[in-house]
This record gives sequence, C-alpha cells and structure tokens, in this order.
Amino acid sequence: MSNSVHAITNNSQTCLKQSQATPRLRGHDAWALPVESLGEVLGVSFSERELIEDHQAWLIVFRGLMVVTTVPGLSDKVKERLVRRLFSEYIQQGWSAITMDSKGGITYVETGLEGIAPEDCSAVDPPVRPKRSQNVRVLYRGTAYEALHGWRGDDEVIAALRTLITDALNGAAEDVPEEAYSLPESVGAAVAIGYDEQGAPHPLVGVRTDISSGLRADLWGYCAALCVSLDRLDVEPDENGIYYVGMERSPVTGPGVALLAAVTLQRMGRRPEDCAFPLLAPPAAEEAATLLAA
Repeated sequence: MSNSVHAITNNSQTCLKQSQATPRLRGHDAWALPVESLGEVLGVSFSERELIEDHQAWLIVFRGLMVVTTVPGLSDKVKERLVRRLFSEYIQQGWSAITMDSKGGITYVETGLEGIAPEDCSAVDPPVRPKRSQNVRVLYRGTAYEALHGWRGDDEVIAALRTLITDALNGAAEDVPEEAYSLPESVGAAVAIGYDEQGAPHPLVGVRTDISSGLRADLWGYCAALCVSLDRLDVEPDENGIYYVGMERSPVTGPGVALLAAVTLQRMGRRPEDCAFPLLAPPAAEEAATLLAA
C-alpha cells in the first residue's frame, strides 16, 4: 500500500522539516493563545462603541489593519469569548468583515474600503485569505501550552502520547494491525473504556498505522483527549462500548475535545494541524468484531 511507505517517517527528517517550516495560525490558536498575543500578531486595534441591530462584536480588516469592536458594558469574560470567536472565524475563513450577534450568530461580509461598516458590505466576493506567516511557536513561549521538552518529531510525540495513555490514564495504547484494515477507510482510530472491579476506568486506544505520521500523531492526541472527556460527549458508543474516530480533519472552533487535543499535542512537542476529528457511526458488525479482536 502506498500510504505505508509515507507512514514510515525518519524522525530526524521530520524534526528538520518542522524546524524549517513557519507554522501558520490555526483555529485552536484563537482559543489557546493569550488574547494580547493574538492581537499583536494580527495587528489589531480594539475599541468599544454601540453597534447596529443586535450586533455584539465586529471584526473589520482594511489596508492591512484589523479593528475589533465590541459593545460597551460587557464583562471581561464575555468580551474575551467574543473576541476569540471572531479571531477563530477570521483565521479559518479569511473574510475582511465578520459580525456576531447576541446569540452567537456569525455573518461574513467582504469589504476592501477603509472605514466602511459591515452593514454596507455584501458577501458576493470570495474572501481574501489572511496572511499568517508568523512563527506561531514563539507565541507559546512562557504559556501553559509551551512544548514541555521542545519541539519534537512525530514519532517522539506519538510515543509520549502512548505513555500518557498507558501510565497516567492506566490504559492500553495499540497500533491497529493491518489485518483490521477491512474497516472503512474513514475510520482512523477507536477508543473504548473498560472498568476494573473497583469501577476505575481504563481506556483502550487503537490507531491505524497505514497513514502519515502527522495524521497518526494528531489522532493519538485526539484519542487521548477523548479518553478524559467521555462524560461531555453527546454521542453514544456502539454495543461494544467503542467510539470510532474519523480521519477527516476540521478546524478547532472552541473549547472541547478538539481544543484539548490540540494543546496536549503542543505540550508534547508538535504543532498540530486542524485536529477536530468526527466521531463516526459504528461500522458493520463484522468489521467492528475484527477491530475488537485486534
């Protein structure tokens, strides 16, 4: 299989590539970095004023400058949540004017004119993607999510995550063997929780190996976060107690399992890609039995 060759990654080459690359901002950065750091790197001016209709916050970009406006009277906590949400949407979507109402509804509009207000814009033009070439790793220095042992290659990060699952969580961390690849291509990992005689939980995590090392690392991070977040899920496992994790990435959009996965990966030494993974419906019974037996 062609992917298996790609999955065998030389750790030193991975470290070299990561050190040469300039990581860009991703969705989780809007929720993990200090707001002040985000504002500085994005070149933001903050202001307060009354806004039209039910708008609570605006983000407008013109001539390379960004202005974030919130209505007066908000608590610091509410204001921070609004600002982070706007940053998150901007990083992901790139529109030069974004508005948010009191119910959290987002509207994207496009403007290239200085001083123009969102209500005077239209959304017919494609967004202008923001320039995000800053070395994001530097922004995490001194924060709670700084790499604990420096930035490391995928294999080292995977090993650290497996140790986290086996030691800190008293679980098991296994490679899904190739004979189990009759599973749907969309399934990248599986998580199950067993309990001992005292009722203590013990997670069992399996991640397939015929995929790239970067995707495997991010899946291990997501599964580790999932193991400690099962009480907050609105998805039920299959009859065998297994959660099936898909491989299709999407950006982190706020607090939750995906954000915990992203900051855990960074703590272990990897800049994650978009690492919100879907929880899939259980595969056919015979496919599930193959994975369970593995």
